[in-house]
Amino acid sequence: MISGVSIDRLKEYIRKVEGLRHGWENYDELEKRANFIEENLLSFGLAVENQKFQFHGKVYRNVIGTKKGSGEEKGHILLGAHYDAAWGSPGADDNASGVAVLLEVANVLKETNLRKSLEFVAFTLEEPQPHTIHFLIGSNNFVTKAKKSNKSYDAALILESVGYTDKTDRSQSVPALVRIQVPKTGDFLGVIANRKSANLMRVFCDISNQHVSGLKVIPYKVPLSGRLIPETRFSDHASFWNYRYPAIMLTDTAMFRNPHYHTHRDRYETLDFDFIYSVTKAVASVLVVMGNKE
Repeated sequence: MISGVSIDRLKEYIRKVEGLRHGWENYDELEKRANFIEENLLSFGLAVENQKFQFHGKVYRNVIGTKKGSGEEKGHILLGAHYDAAWGSPGADDNASGVAVLLEVANVLKETNLRKSLEFVAFTLEEPQPHTIHFLIGSNNFVTKAKKSNKSYDAALILESVGYTDKTDRSQSVPALVRIQVPKTGDFLGVIANRKSANLMRVFCDISNQHVSGLKVIPYKVPLSGRLIPETRFSDHASFWNYRYPAIMLTDTAMFRNPHYHTHRDRYETLDFDFIYSVTKAVASVLVVMGNKE
């Protein structure tokens, strides 16, 4: 269904985004990544907006690229990924991999006509920052503004660390309170939803299984929007859950598989590009099907 996905482009995107870019410690480097994302979204023919806000005297921005739909529908579909990294980490998996998939999906869909509008959003300040106990700062700013303006979203798909696999037995762990059977081999994509997003989770898995047979997807609907399992809220989908928007997190499960998580070892050389390629095809396929649904 989806053609034209390029592993070479995915690799190039990750090489450009990888590197120290913590929001507070590496502000100038973070801005370079924002410029890179903005330039690419513009090159795909999208309408691009920088949603700026202040955090302790510095100006940060979410970068938003919009592909206008051909229909009358008011609901939007959002694909998001954060482009900052944890302190001291080059963040190849977390989350240059997510940004790469976002950019490649925007690229391959640039000439595809869809009824619904798509938003490609690169969020800033997802990672913890000094001066505050809060994180998910960029996405919270985004969703707060969306809610105040009564903007509707049919779905938000959040890419969070989608580049690492480990095909050895017992390479996969899970949070203590997860009560479903999860494969013990870390080579699948987790699809995490709350109750309001459960149907979106099922739709994603169904379309992915239909169009990308080589990608294993494991769905999990968390109880109480993840408040009993805090690790299921460690990405920007939680900002959407807080305002009752349907949202899912797409993830390789990060710290539950990747030993390089939030360290200086989270580098390009550790990633599985065949897996990233399959994730890209799955996300693009889902957006096309959902984008044309009346």
